[in-house]
Amino acid sequence: MLEAAKVSEATIVDDCFKEFKPYGVSGAVIIQESHYTIHTWPEHGYAAVDLFYCGGTIKVRRAVETLKERFQPERIKFLVVRRGNQSEVNR
Repeated sequence: MLEAAKVSEATIVDDCFKEFKPYGVSGAVIIQESHYTIHTWPEHGYAAVDLFYCGGTIKVRRAVETLKERFQPERIKFLVVRRGNQSEVNR
């Protein structure tokens, strides 16, 4: 997640990750532009990743490609949700 934030040119403010027993991880990378989070369920072969950001400077596709390389998932469900003021959402 940190590498994804770096390659997307986000401004990293802080990070926190918690490993669960017997397995699984939840974590967040706080970026100036918002946050990137992950929650994993290895016993189900599943991870949920959210890349929240604002502003036009984030190169989110680079983050997605980095995560694909690292996790090598069999399939990806990708959903883009536009947030913000109505004028920004309509762009």
